Amino acid sequence: MDRRSSVGGNHPTSKLATIGAGTMGHSIAVAAAAGGCSVTLFDVDETSLRAAREKIKMVAETIAASNVYEATDANEIIARIEYVTSIEGAVEDAELIIEAVPEIRETKLAAFERIDRYALDDAVLATNTSSLPLDDLVGSISSPERFCGMHWFHPAHIVPVVEVVYGTHTADETVDISCQFLQKIGKDPVIVKRDVPGFIANRIQSAMAREVWTLLEEGVASPEDIDRAVKGTFGFRLPVLGALEKADYSGLDIHHTVLKELLPDIDRGTSPPDILSALVEEGRFGVKSGCGVYNWNDADLETLIEERDQRLLDLLDVYQTARSASTSQEAVDLELFQRRS
Repeated sequence: MDRRSSVGGNHPTSKLATIGAGTMGHSIAVAAAAGGCSVTLFDVDETSLRAAREKIKMVAETIAASNVYEATDANEIIARIEYVTSIEGAVEDAELIIEAVPEIRETKLAAFERIDRYALDDAVLATNTSSLPLDDLVGSISSPERFCGMHWFHPAHIVPVVEVVYGTHTADETVDISCQFLQKIGKDPVIVKRDVPGFIANRIQSAMAREVWTLLEEGVASPEDIDRAVKGTFGFRLPVLGALEKADYSGLDIHHTVLKELLPDIDRGTSPPDILSALVEEGRFGVKSGCGVYNWNDADLETLIEERDQRLLDLLDVYQTARSASTSQEAVDLELFQRRS
């Protein structure tokens, strides 16, 4: 039998286990619970679980107050999440298991070794890694065909797209089940056919970040004006027009001319800019340390996150409307094409 189609049971996922209750883990748990799934959230650290419980309560109240998710009761979302410190108890009846432990190869390998020991034979196993090759993590898994990447973006309970990534051994059905789960909870899965470093979005985002830091380092503009330029130009268009679609609207001849003119002057560095390295060395990590590019010392972190989430939820409504219109147009275009054929 072809191993690429050997995952058993084309079942709709209703029980999820999230391994790791940190920044991404608890946010993934909320997204799944808001989408109607039962979730078991695992962490070895009781303190981390208590912190996750408090964050989930706050987040559930924010998203329940919006009209974006079907769930309108925060208590209903909260009730779907169980907190455990036993990995066996977390995964024993889960149909889909998402690993979201720290981005350290050895830590992830150890987690998957334990997950594989106790998980259902046909459970889909996914890693939320954003930088490690999938083939580096598959060694602890007895059935590598049921393993894939599932790369979420922060904050995972709001950002609509999740990248579903093929590893060398990943079965098509594993990707299908993962995509069905994501669609069920209101996410927009994007399939990454090859396991390249950074997948799709992080590669593009990193290319932009390299130039942003160079502009700041060279004093071309202030941090505020650089951010305003991003938000109010191509950032403003992105929920409606992706990069390639926008190029078609502008005209590929014009796009080609602009790239020919600008690319020789664009930063081609292969290491983080000195200005970013200096901030990190000074302990200026951003919001979590009270200071980064901006000064956050006077900000109330809880209020700051609530306000951020509310702005993102407003944008999510715009994204979903634009996505729906785009999907409808694609259907019309396909029908016209089929008639002409």
